Amino acid sequence: MLVGVVLAGVAVTATTYAARRSLAREALTGWLRDQGVESEVSFKAFDADGLSGSLRIGPARDPDLVAEVAEVRYDILGFWEGQPLGVRVTQVRLVEPSIKARWRDGKLSLGSLDPLIEKLRRRPPQPDRGQPTIEIDSAHLRLDTDYGRLTAIADLSADKGRLRRLDARVAPAALKTRDAEIRLGASELHVVAFGNRLAVAAALQAERLRAGDLSADGSSLRLSAQTPYPDLKLKTADGDVSVNLTLDARSLARGTSRVRNLRQTASFRGAASGWIDRLTLKGSGEAAGLADELVSGGSTARAVQVRARAGGLTWSHAGGDRVTADLNLAVGADRLAASRDLTLTRIAGAFDGPAAAGGGDYRLDLSGALKAHGGWAGLGPARPGDTPGDRGLKRAMSAFDVDAPRIAIRATNQNLVLSLPAAARLRPDNGGQIVLLPTDRPLYADGAGGFRLTAGGGSLPTTDLSVARYRVTGGGVDGQARLAVRGSLGPVERGSVELAGGFRMSHGAFEIAADGCAPISAERLELGVNDIEALSGSLCPGGGPLVRIGGGGWRVKGVAKDAGVRVPFLEAQVSRVSGPIELADAKGDLGLVADIRAARIDDLAKAQRFRPLLAHGTATLAAETWRGAFALTDPAGRPLAQARLDHDGRSGAGGLTFDTGTLAFAEGGLQPANLSPLAADIGSPASGQARFQGSVDWTAAGSTSHGTLDVGHLDFRSRAGAVKGLTGQVVLTSLAPLRSAPGQTLRAESVVGLAPLSAAEVRFSLDEKAIQVGAASFTLSGGKVTVEPFAIPLTPAASWHAVVDLDGVELSDLVKASPFADRMNLVARVSGQVPFAVTPQGVRVSGGELHAITPGRLSIRREALTQVTADGGAPATGAKAAPAPAAAADPYSDFVYQAMESLAFNELNARVDSQAGGRLRVLFHIKGEHSPPTRQTIQLAWGEVIRRRIDRIVPLPSGTKVDLTLDTSVNLDQLLSDFAEYQRLRGSGPVQPKDR
Repeated sequence: MLVGVVLAGVAVTATTYAARRSLAREALTGWLRDQGVESEVSFKAFDADGLSGSLRIGPARDPDLVAEVAEVRYDILGFWEGQPLGVRVTQVRLVEPSIKARWRDGKLSLGSLDPLIEKLRRRPPQPDRGQPTIEIDSAHLRLDTDYGRLTAIADLSADKGRLRRLDARVAPAALKTRDAEIRLGASELHVVAFGNRLAVAAALQAERLRAGDLSADGSSLRLSAQTPYPDLKLKTADGDVSVNLTLDARSLARGTSRVRNLRQTASFRGAASGWIDRLTLKGSGEAAGLADELVSGGSTARAVQVRARAGGLTWSHAGGDRVTADLNLAVGADRLAASRDLTLTRIAGAFDGPAAAGGGDYRLDLSGALKAHGGWAGLGPARPGDTPGDRGLKRAMSAFDVDAPRIAIRATNQNLVLSLPAAARLRPDNGGQIVLLPTDRPLYADGAGGFRLTAGGGSLPTTDLSVARYRVTGGGVDGQARLAVRGSLGPVERGSVELAGGFRMSHGAFEIAADGCAPISAERLELGVNDIEALSGSLCPGGGPLVRIGGGGWRVKGVAKDAGVRVPFLEAQVSRVSGPIELADAKGDLGLVADIRAARIDDLAKAQRFRPLLAHGTATLAAETWRGAFALTDPAGRPLAQARLDHDGRSGAGGLTFDTGTLAFAEGGLQPANLSPLAADIGSPASGQARFQGSVDWTAAGSTSHGTLDVGHLDFRSRAGAVKGLTGQVVLTSLAPLRSAPGQTLRAESVVGLAPLSAAEVRFSLDEKAIQVGAASFTLSGGKVTVEPFAIPLTPAASWHAVVDLDGVELSDLVKASPFADRMNLVARVSGQVPFAVTPQGVRVSGGELHAITPGRLSIRREALTQVTADGGAPATGAKAAPAPAAAADPYSDFVYQAMESLAFNELNARVDSQAGGRLRVLFHIKGEHSPPTRQTIQLAWGEVIRRRIDRIVPLPSGTKVDLTLDTSVNLDQLLSDFAEYQRLRGSGPVQPKDR
């Protein structure tokens, strides 16, 4: 029976072995079916310790796993090993399996295998069964995600639950969502276990990445690391850790920031302890970033270098990620274009201090130094026409060194604070320095701060800029500042300005809007041969910034108030200027727009040419060309002239023209004295017409000027009397100094003075020193008066002299018009010569001689005489106020009185000279006879004949010969003063309005 049982067992065993493939297939598929997994198994080989075949898991039309070659090695367990009957899998090998997976909403799914994986995950491992060796060769993985599909080929080797090796190669792929896109290149992952450590190497290629405002092109990430092999049983990962990371990107951008050709490396050396939820790393780290170009916020940096070393680095995952380290940071760049105009080169900075981060917070406390070389082109390039001040300033700002020996940086996730414990200096290559001084406020704190900046030396203007506060807003900096500048800029030489107000710095430009009027001054405005000097006044806000510097130039825009300048080439002073003005230099092109609402013009010439004028109009400068148009009035507001300015800055040629038009003079209206001191002798009231046209022309070599005065018909009062019908034209060859062409002529129909003059004519010329009178003549009392050539100096109070020639002038009219009219009568036609001089003390005559050319008569009343001596040649003296006695006791003296009361002469000579005190002495020598109206004879008593003595008053016989010397004088100064006052009282009074 035993044999039968054995044979039966053998038969059963043989039958079972023959049907092993079918039994195994049914058993495996049934088990998988019981787990809810649809499958199909096909065995190619089956023996006592293993099997091989093909395997499909999942629906036939869309399987989740397909392995054409699947090998399983196992051991049969039983009572002979003291274990229940069963199978222990010792090795599983899959060759080129195809595996499908899905990543949806952050969860990984293997399709039909998900139920089995979940049950196995919940089933605790069986320690007595051990872990099989798993080999997967060239697995084809397909992962479908929300962004697209990933495919990879992977090799996996694991022994008894420990990974020995993993190699995966990911094929290029394109992943995309609504707001993100990535195009991956071929990537790799390699993991190797050796001893109790893991070595990891990974390489990720990304040809294109777009995610929100982040983009990257041509990126690659390489990772190499060695870590402890994690102990899954004890849940520890203690041991040394080393990590090296390299990131390359052809282009990386976020928002307005962009990096080109970035290479970033990072490394860590230290030790790990704990498990995932309490993992701690301690050690040191280094990082370096190199980029060919970095663009951010309008700034561009080239060859950027950032290196960091973190000593005492500790990272802890327990209770939240936290990192602490002692940081040493070095930054550098070959070139930084901080704005359109500012460029820094050879930038080098070093900082160190503690750093910490954790719980969403971080903190840096660094201190260090920064150095650089740089240049600022905000004033534009140097140009041939630049002033020395401009050239020096442009050179200073185009090349300088920056040295900040101490900078403190404190940064957290809430704010950033920059402080200057010591002054930072900017030193131009050509001398001087700009100093950024520490203040009580941080240089920068949470988008705000304050500072003080001073400058001076070399070609730099002396500058003091104090910024009490500022704030970074809208891509720029706003704040309140006080600025004082003294120096040269553009056409301004040795100028100064002081102002306070709000300022803004943005895109390399600085602008300030004044709170009130800013006092300004300049020693000179450089305009070639036409420089303007002594600028002063105030510049007040007119809307918008008062000063703007940047963009290759500068601009000053405001409202001028009470401004003034001196114009040497015009010998004029312009003052009380008011009105909007804008002066700008855009890349070397100086421009001006001035709306002059009011201005006053004063003559500075030694010989004043015109009285103060008021002006209004416009002036512009563009493309080196000046244009201006002005209306001139007198202080009373009466229109006087139109002026026009034209100047070509390229050639240095230009001109100022002016035209009064026809000026009408009338009593109670405009008078010549309103216009010029040269018209002081044209007394009021004057009536008639005149016109003046002139110009000042200049070139780079110098300036010229000319003008023409046309007098149509002018009636006025002069010192000599009322002038009628003055006409003529005066051609001026220079206005500054005042000069005329030779041979200028003015004519007058008549002059009504002490005696009527007619046919008056003056030929003259002007130069800078005097009025040169070539000839002057007029008709007087039937004769002619000629003044020999003379010069009247234009220097105030200077003396001058002339000689007057008289030819046949009848003196009777002069005597009748003189103060002697009530004392004497004189009928005498004389010729002669009277030299005279005009001095500060008055008119002085020296050596004047007159002689009668025809017989005449002289009658002097007795009361005009004080003493007469009758013997030939003896002097008789006249006195102005001494009356003659009522009756003369001396008959011989009475003969003298009678002779002078009725004297007919055939010879008269007079000597004219001035005496001390302004008196004019006239010494007459007269020969003639007594010629009373009624013939007189003398009858003598015999006793009188015998005694030869007469004691009684008797008539002087007619025909008595007279040889008379008469010495008389008159106070000429008083006489001329009285006559001038008489002429003034006959006029209309002052015509010059009060200055305003």
